[in-house]
Amino acid sequence: MKRGGVEILLEDFNEFMEKKSQLKEYEIHYYEVDYNKRMNITSLINFLQDTATYQSDKLGVGIDYLIENNMAWVIYKWDIKLYKYPVYGEKIIIKTVPYGLRKFYAYRKFEVCNAEGELIADADSIWFLLSLDKKRPLRVGKEMYTAYGIDEDCKDTIEINNIDAIDKVENEKMFHVRYEDIDTNRHVNNVKYVSWAIEALPVDIVENNVVSRIKINYMKETTYGEEIKSKVLVKETNDELMSIHSIEGFSGKELTRLEIYWKNEL
Repeated sequence: MKRGGVEILLEDFNEFMEKKSQLKEYEIHYYEVDYNKRMNITSLINFLQDTATYQSDKLGVGIDYLIENNMAWVIYKWDIKLYKYPVYGEKIIIKTVPYGLRKFYAYRKFEVCNAEGELIADADSIWFLLSLDKKRPLRVGKEMYTAYGIDEDCKDTIEINNIDAIDKVENEKMFHVRYEDIDTNRHVNNVKYVSWAIEALPVDIVENNVVSRIKINYMKETTYGEEIKSKVLVKETNDELMSIHSIEGFSGKELTRLEIYWKNEL
């Protein structure tokens, strides 16, 4: 049965009901699509992050709380799968749940549905809690467990494999970190790394294919004004292309690794 609206999707989240799930609806705007009117992958990642932030704010452990306590959640890994792309003017509903907390880490799951309730994407993510002044991991406190509805004895975690280092470079492109690339943590917003990675690809790959899966490992941070080098290697598999990316900063330090899988259509 086809269903519409945010309110009808909560019933599909039964497996997460013991934890505090969150729904948020988005409309795909003109500035969030490509030349085919399809939602950009960077727009989707922004939506996912926004939904997580929205929930944290509602639960009293959002941006203001984190800044007041000199800490920040930093994304460590993404594994995002796409099954269908929404287009300009369509509405989507993001569902998220804080799946687990352990030591310095948080594990969060997402589902993305269209207005009819059809699953069009899902994502796993791993985050870690960081001290803003000392730049060191912080152990997750009891207040976080309580806010997100997670038992302190919860053993639920998410495994996302490490991405292997790139062994050959077919193309590379240079960038500089701009002021508008910086987020509330005074770090480069993690979506910028995805943009840098895709920009280094041959344009025909981007124009003739869509992303079906993207995996990201964030390794080091970078700052305003730094010079960035985006390197890429493209490999062919049975029915899709896979691009392997390395984002490097000053003096060749590696900042991020990505694997992006491309198909003609979903």
